[in-house]
Amino acid sequence: MTIKNRNNYLEALGIPDFFYSQSDSEKKVIPKVKCLIIETTSQDSFCEPGESQDLLIKILTSIDLTLSNVCLMSIEKDNLDECIRANPAKAVLVMGSEVNSDLSFLFSTHHPRDILKNNKLKREVWEVLKKVKLCLR
Repeated sequence: MTIKNRNNYLEALGIPDFFYSQSDSEKKVIPKVKCLIIETTSQDSFCEPGESQDLLIKILTSIDLTLSNVCLMSIEKDNLDECIRANPAKAVLVMGSEVNSDLSFLFSTHHPRDILKNNKLKREVWEVLKKVKLCLR
């Protein structure tokens, strides 16, 4: 039932107008998690226990996050927009794929498996993590 229909119904029943909804604005979506962390390939997934997840936990700790206040997802890159809409979060971090977006809360960086293979990537990842941390304030 729409707000308008509800108000018409209440009016027809003679309910005082102070019970009517005065706002037709849409409800705001409140993020359920602080950060949505997405990988676009399941090879050496950080969603499963192992070296990649261990490194991800250390990465999260560096910006004051834990597995309890993030949501880890492994999806196809083509489903990224749908995933972001379905899982509201203050920040979204895509790991392992380059993402071009105008969204101020969407970041991308290297996957932990890539960092394990090439230690020199840590600096680039750290620069992105600092931006994520600012976004979460």
